[in-house]
Amino acid sequence: MLPVRLVLLVLEGPREGENDFLEFPSIEDAVSYGRELCGGRRFQLEAIEDGHGRSVISYDYLNELCRTAEAFPQRRYA
Repeated sequence: MLPVRLVLLVLEGPREGENDFLEFPSIEDAVSYGRELCGGRRFQLEAIEDGHGRSVISYDYLNELCRTAEAFPQRRYA
């Protein structure tokens, strides 16, 4: 899989209203990082794009994914 970019809208500071882009090796890595930012006041999660700038995951679905807690493997008892 090719790298993807997480698109963030800057909500405060001198760059308020501008987009910031972070590159990740996979969609899963970008979503995992988005979970860390979700609910913060500094950035708004906007989208995940491929290397050509085409949206792979849009705002609504990305935010839904990032609000969902990661599933932990269940322990199996023998």
